[in-house]
Amino acid sequence: MAERERHIDSGAGQALLLTAAEPADLPVVEPNPRGHQPGERCREPGCGDCHWDVQRFKYWLRGRLLAEGAEDAEVDKPVGAQTPGLLWRSGSRICAIEVCSAPVHVGFAVERTARLRAVGVDEVLWLCPPGFWVAQVPGLAVDDFAADGCAYRVVSGLLEAGANGLAQPREQAWTVRDFMQEWVAAQVAFGYRDETAGGWATVSTWEQHTRAQAAVIAQQRQELVNQRTALALARKATRDKAKQVHKLMHRLERAEQVAEELDGARRRLADHSRIDATLRLTVERQRTAMMHWQLIACFAMLVIVAFIGSAMILR
Repeated sequence: MAERERHIDSGAGQALLLTAAEPADLPVVEPNPRGHQPGERCREPGCGDCHWDVQRFKYWLRGRLLAEGAEDAEVDKPVGAQTPGLLWRSGSRICAIEVCSAPVHVGFAVERTARLRAVGVDEVLWLCPPGFWVAQVPGLAVDDFAADGCAYRVVSGLLEAGANGLAQPREQAWTVRDFMQEWVAAQVAFGYRDETAGGWATVSTWEQHTRAQAAVIAQQRQELVNQRTALALARKATRDKAKQVHKLMHRLERAEQVAEELDGARRRLADHSRIDATLRLTVERQRTAMMHWQLIACFAMLVIVAFIGSAMILR
């Protein structure tokens, strides 16, 4: 025992000597960040304070889920090949929460959500800062990740029934505490209100939304039937007009053929008229020449008779 104490004392002495031999100007190590102050709303990716805020938020969520009746809730618990930020279970439901204090890349969030659902997660919730990405992923926009007194508020991503029954963005903010209570009780769910944008709403809101959509679809179906009927009548009228036009075109072609025949006959009559005029002129000229020759013949005969008479007288 005494030998062991002497060995420890000699080792401690050597350690003190080595420490004394080291230079005194050691680099100053910054203390671990302990989060932002309420209201700072930092959105810088990779910020240590933001990481602290997110981790505190995760453990606060775990406590709230367990307090609201979740059977199990674990932070950064792997499920299959994926490790969501928070995984909780209630009965047969397995849900995951991804907390991101920086702007969310929509493609990454959609792919991440698909992978979590592929390993058995039923619902995925993204808690992220406000932005256009909130409506494109199953997310909620948290106003401040370093809220005073952990009074986290949801400012967008929630839906409520509008005047026409369709789901529309909720105007009033909601606390994350109340949302977790409703979510664990399966009274809120995520859904799409149009082709690209979605949100979280109560089951009654989705029932009204579905009923209103069914009414809109029925109205559009009736309008489509009316349009098809009007289109069928228009097509029938068009076919009738086409038949009439076809008949008129056939008649027009016949009339053109008759007109061409009449033009040909008119040209032939004109040719015959010209030939007749030419022949009449020729006959008139021949008649005039004949009269001239007759007069000449008569004059010649008179001259001959005169010569014969004078010859007879002279004898």
